[in-house]
Amino acid sequence: MDELSTWIAEHHLKQSQAAEILMVSRPRVSDVVNRKTAKFTLDTLVEMLSRIGKPVKLAMD
Repeated sequence: MDELSTWIAEHHLKQSQAAEILMVSRPRVSDVVNRKTAKFTLDTLVEMLSRIGKPVKLAMD
């Protein structure tokens, strides 16, 4: 989630612009920016990260 909100800020995107790129609603982008983690599944976050070209690696300790 931090990676997504950082990406949005670094690209100086409005939430509506980020929503188009991520293929989600603007309120969903607001949830990302405000780090409302309880509202997201891991699958949803991985899907959004893949849409912006960010690789995801899952590791277990």
